[in-house]
Amino acid sequence: MDGDRLDGGAILAQHRGEHERRQSPPRQGRIVNRALPILTRFCVAFLALAIALPMSAASAVSAAAPLVLKAGTFADNRPWAFRGADGRLTGFDVDLARAVATRLGTGIDFQTMPFRDLFPALAAGQIDIALCSITVTAERIKAFDFTQPYYETSQGVVVLKGSRFRSLSDLSGRRVSTAAGTTNEDWLHANSARYGLGAIVPVEGLDQGLALLQTHGADAYFGDLPALLYSLLERPDLAVVERLKVDERYAIALPLGSSLTQRVDAALAALKADGTLATIHRRWFGAAPPPGSPVTTLLPRP
Repeated sequence: MDGDRLDGGAILAQHRGEHERRQSPPRQGRIVNRALPILTRFCVAFLALAIALPMSAASAVSAAAPLVLKAGTFADNRPWAFRGADGRLTGFDVDLARAVATRLGTGIDFQTMPFRDLFPALAAGQIDIALCSITVTAERIKAFDFTQPYYETSQGVVVLKGSRFRSLSDLSGRRVSTAAGTTNEDWLHANSARYGLGAIVPVEGLDQGLALLQTHGADAYFGDLPALLYSLLERPDLAVVERLKVDERYAIALPLGSSLTQRVDAALAALKADGTLATIHRRWFGAAPPPGSPVTTLLPRP
């Protein structure tokens, strides 16, 4: 009927409209299509952030507490660090280092070297900590970090039993050996004129110094009294002829500004508080530490 008929122009217009509707996506689809690139970029950025955060956290933890703590020591320093009959490293400081590593939740890797090389190794970042009956001094704390002290020591003079030497005064003009690079060597040089000492003979450590006595390469050995007394348990041919009270304390040394300093000090404090360090003391010296000893007393860092 006439009401249902369309003229040619109307039919063409209707056809074009239908074609455009078929070719063009719905409005909702166009919105989604425009949003996809934005969503894609957001997802990629989110995933990158999600991956980076755990890696950054892991790096931070690693920097604060390495999986393996590198501990430097000198393996000729009875009873602090030495090789046992089985060739394994043992001693007071070795036990202490292992206990600290356990507290930190890390492994332990001991790197042995001459005493005089310990501080250069710390400065170069080759080791994380150094333990070897290391005395805290005003000069050392300028260049290195130290934990609170864990032991107080004195010095002594050992000679061959039966010799005529009974004190430092008897060693006028005589050769005295001591471990190179130690505060003992510093003390001998500072007091050499006072006692009229002869040549000061630096050696690698206690064992070498005592061997030098037997071959008469030196007349006396000057060192830390605890180490001397421990060595005399197996050396009836030696005798301590003088003991010198000095204000020297041992502590764990670290590189200056180390991120581990506070954590290692806290671990040491915990070992004092729970009695672990006192147990180590009894193991190596056969007796409990005296009252007020740095072995059991919490102290400030120097």
